[in-house]
Amino acid sequence: MVRLGDPAGMVQLGVHLIRIPPGKESFIPHAHSVSEEFVFILEGVGEMVLDDVGHAVGPGDFVGFPIDGVVHSLKSKGPGDLVYLTAGRRDPLEVADMPTIGKTTVFRNGAMELFGDDGAERLTGAEWMARTKIED
Repeated sequence: MVRLGDPAGMVQLGVHLIRIPPGKESFIPHAHSVSEEFVFILEGVGEMVLDDVGHAVGPGDFVGFPIDGVVHSLKSKGPGDLVYLTAGRRDPLEVADMPTIGKTTVFRNGAMELFGDDGAERLTGAEWMARTKIED
């Protein structure tokens, strides 16, 4: 992941260039409650999963995620990496439903709190990334 907005001094919009190896997923399936997001595919072959329905995506495809409760994730289908541009507002608080792990997650102040039937857990962004690191 390359942060594009930060070096440009952007504080209200997070902009990233992301590369996903074949067979990997961009992020755990989730639905936003506060901040809209989009992806624009630059290269590679992928599958955008919207509410458990897969849709083929490739270069030039744009998918927007309003705050409508649609659970979404993006998978790289190979043979090469899937490369895309993504952006979303940097609201001080975001709430996301993550049904595949049975959690609701609150993002704020660079940390995330995961709430589920088994209690609550607080993680920094670095701890989350370490836990979900893509293995080579």
